Amino acid sequence: MTALTRIQSTPLAWHQEDGVPPSYTLCGQDGPVATLKFLPGQNTLARVETAEGAWTLLHRAFPAGTVTLREPGSRVDLATYHPHPFGQGDLTFLNGDSFRWLPLEGIEAGGTFLEVEGMPLVRLTVMPDRSHRLHVPGGTAVGAVEALPPHHHQAGPALLAAFGWYLLQLEAIKEHPTCAAETSLRL
Repeated sequence: MTALTRIQSTPLAWHQEDGVPPSYTLCGQDGPVATLKFLPGQNTLARVETAEGAWTLLHRAFPAGTVTLREPGSRVDLATYHPHPFGQGDLTFLNGDSFRWLPLEGIEAGGTFLEVEGMPLVRLTVMPDRSHRLHVPGGTAVGAVEALPPHHHQAGPALLAAFGWYLLQLEAIKEHPTCAAETSLRL
């Protein structure tokens, strides 16, 4: 997997892999940068891998729909996402790093992670429908990612891109009536 240590304005895209449960790969010009795979039988538990490591993401209904980030097999939350009204939220790491998630305004679906000072770090855009999605080997491009410098936090841009993509997938689950009913029964 390629590390995003030197952020340039290279195009990055989330590609959906064939199969169930959903699986996504974030690809750049030099190959895969991150993966996000939902675990079998779990709508809200996913595994993230980047060049920096592997983690699990889990949506918890209590308290107030938080999302936790852990190393696989660990009980320690390395980061917690706390949602706010209107799709915004704060992602806070144990080391004190904090990021604000803001949904994109207008007709574009997506969101941006900002530094505390308001500097955008990672911007994700969902491709609006299947007719506009790119068909490439290894899957269908379903989202675009723009990683913006500077980036000097423990949470690398690939991890933030995966976390943001996970949040967008949770929103899609909530909006789809069948998935929403099934998810609420599981929670």
